[in-house]
Amino acid sequence: MKKILLSAIMLMSAFAASAQKGYTIKGQIGKLGKPAKAFLLTTRDGKQVLDSVPLVNGSFTFKGNAPSPMEATLRLKHDDAVEIPGKRIKIDGLNLILDNEDITITGKDSLKNAVVKGSTQTEESRRVDDFLHPIYAKLQALNKEYQDMPEVKKQDKDVILDLDKRAREVEKEIFDAKIGYVKKNPNSFMSLMVLNSTLAPGFDAIEMEKVYLTISPKLRDSYFGKEVGLRIATFKKTQEGVGAQDFAQPDVDGKMVKLSDYHGKYVLVDFWASWCAPCRRENPNLVKVYEQYKSKGFEILGVSLDKAADKAKWIKAIADDKLTWKQVSDLKGWENEAAAKYEVKAIPMNFLIDPNGKIIAKYLRGEALDVKIKEIFDQKSK
Repeated sequence: MKKILLSAIMLMSAFAASAQKGYTIKGQIGKLGKPAKAFLLTTRDGKQVLDSVPLVNGSFTFKGNAPSPMEATLRLKHDDAVEIPGKRIKIDGLNLILDNEDITITGKDSLKNAVVKGSTQTEESRRVDDFLHPIYAKLQALNKEYQDMPEVKKQDKDVILDLDKRAREVEKEIFDAKIGYVKKNPNSFMSLMVLNSTLAPGFDAIEMEKVYLTISPKLRDSYFGKEVGLRIATFKKTQEGVGAQDFAQPDVDGKMVKLSDYHGKYVLVDFWASWCAPCRRENPNLVKVYEQYKSKGFEILGVSLDKAADKAKWIKAIADDKLTWKQVSDLKGWENEAAAKYEVKAIPMNFLIDPNGKIIAKYLRGEALDVKIKEIFDQKSK
């Protein structure tokens, strides 16, 4: 019995020691001394934490504890020059992925050229970079091909379409390589980072949720893992095929308008603002499509991201651009509550909702909007 208790105590002590171990970063950058200073920036529970230590004969040390692997930025300030806002400065630094490990960083004269040892996740990050580099090189080659083209070719629609087609093929190759890595490495923190990098505007949240669930529960339960999961779950609310979230906001006269008021019609919820140049350039196209299909049951509901101080500019833009459909806004700018519900991070942005209240398309701009609405009403007329 005593042996069992002793073994249990030793096991608990070993676990406690392991949990308390934390990380140690030991750096040696030449023989740098005062006023040289090292800075370590980490993010914990969504809050940035900055630590700093002076270099003594080139040496510096940081100690801490990582509840789970986390991104960190290490920076070295070589002198005591004051940074001037707006003035570009050379930054000597490197990125790390911290776990509870002993890490050594050795360099002759700088961090950016230093050798990092002992950081398992950082080394894995570099392996992933090396793995993806040849594919990204194909995109760079396409960019160079475009840059080297004579102007006459840059104006050739067929040439540009071919270039776009090849670029999309490479982008799919990159995407497939990343998803393949995630599925093969469910216990690697890098899988979370790689998956997060695929969540570009318009990503398929339903499919990405399936990939996310292949990652180990322990990693999904980490701070960053929860962030990625929340991002997918939030975007899933505006995924094509899901029910549109209702909202109510006042129109230009203060009368409350609900999205659900449009039930039974096809409605395009258009997020824009009077100060948004791309939005204003898109408005003539919206006017054309609206005039063509409004009699057939097509509606637009404009949601402005203007602020209260700019209400007059909003109303003027409506008149100048001849927007005859209903316009609403809570006049909170980027804090617009409807925009927050729909995860609107850039404008113009829109969502097409069917008569049953389901999102059936989004990001419809230019010709794409005309094609989609025509397709819908052509089918209805058959």
